[in-house]
Parts: sequence; C-alpha cells; structure tokens
Amino acid sequence: MKRSPGLRTKILGACALIVAGYVALLAHPEPLFSYSLTCSNITFFAHRPLPVEIVGIAASVARRVATSELRDSALVQRVFIVERPWVWILLNGPYARSMARNVELGNAILVPALDVDKGRVRHFDGRTADAVATISHEAVHTLVQRRIGLLRLWRLSWWQREGYPEYIASERGTTSEAPKPYRDAARRWKYFLEDRAMTFDQVVRF
Repeated sequence: MKRSPGLRTKILGACALIVAGYVALLAHPEPLFSYSLTCSNITFFAHRPLPVEIVGIAASVARRVATSELRDSALVQRVFIVERPWVWILLNGPYARSMARNVELGNAILVPALDVDKGRVRHFDGRTADAVATISHEAVHTLVQRRIGLLRLWRLSWWQREGYPEYIASERGTTSEAPKPYRDAARRWKYFLEDRAMTFDQVVRF
C-alpha cells in the first residue's frame, strides 16, 4: 500500500521537527537543569544546588584560560554537570566515553559529574580527571571556535584542534593527566609557540 503524499509530508515534517528540537537542545541544554551558579565568568548548571566551593574551581579555570592569547574577558562559558547517565547519552551519543565535551553548536561544555571537594571530574564508568584542567581544555575549544569559525575548525588537523586546548589546560604543557596523544599534540604547540615564537594564527595555517 502506497503512502499518500500528505502522509509523507507529515512524516518528514515530524522528523524535521525532532531533529531541530534535538539540535536546539544540544546548543541550549538549560531546560534539563534546575540550578545554576555563575562565578569567574563561568555559569555552572546542575540538577541540585551547587556547593559554594565551586567558586575555587571556576577561579582556577579562569586564570588558566586567561593565559591563552585568545582570551576574552567578556565571554561567559557554560558548564553543565550532567550526573544522569541517560542525559549524558542523550547529549553525547557516540562521544559518551569522553571525560567532557564541548558541543560545537553553541559551545555547551558537558561533564558527567563533578566532585567539587576533590576537584575531579568523574565519569560514570569510574574514571576521573582533574576538574580545572578538563574544564579549561573545553573552555579553550570555545575560544578557538570563536577565533576561526566552525567550518575552519572542522578542517584542522587533530593535533591542531586538540593540542592547543591541552597546551593551555596543562599549563603550557607542564602538567597533564591526558592520554599520550593529547600530551604529544600539546608538545607540538609548545614547540611552535615557545621555541619558534609563532602565534596561534600562524600555527593553524599549517
């Protein structure tokens, strides 16, 4: 039995609405979170009230990100503490194993859970990472995208795209818990920026 053109149009329209709604949710997940707190130009979103001690993490992230030549003192970053596995999967899909993610459509920064007392990002599978370094890395992704645009960002080599955020997040390549490929990429940036005295714009032209 053939579907009528009207039914096909309705199905396509419904699919388009679902896709548009999902994209909007990725860009602005705020409706999924009940609480927020802004400090040091970072707004944290969570499902429960945030401890005041989070201001220390925010201040440390702000100081680290400010060492980048791309720094923007007027920019307010958004960090979403997901905590619920189903929300994490909904927002991350194939990136669900990541310790954190900067969603390129809107630059929402997602972390699975945040142990404020220990200063650690905690994944649902038990892995942990330094909270300041993790959030700083994702925040620098926002700065890079604002500098060069999304299309150019997608065309960068992996070491260019991930190395610069890790270089800044690891205090210019001096401290890092990141996997080896990230550390190696950060070292490449350290060489070009420090040993060869190049600028960010010059390195991304390679």
